Amino acid sequence: MIRAGGFHRLSPPATNPMTTFITFVLFPLLLLVAVVLWLTESREQRIRRWHKTGVSQREIARRLDVSRYFVSKTLAAA
Repeated sequence: MIRAGGFHRLSPPATNPMTTFITFVLFPLLLLVAVVLWLTESREQRIRRWHKTGVSQREIARRLDVSRYFVSKTLAAA
């Protein structure tokens, strides 16, 4: 914004306390929980998750270094 006296600095937008809480408390906490869940996921849970997203049984077996038989048995038990 230009004024007669030169440039005028724009003021920063007003901060909402709820936005600040979500940004600095809730979001990092949820991110931490998601990472912990991902790191502690069992092999069987990973097989089921990958299968639901369309990864083939052969590819799942290759990624986990297990047999295709193990993958198919795990999916059949679900």
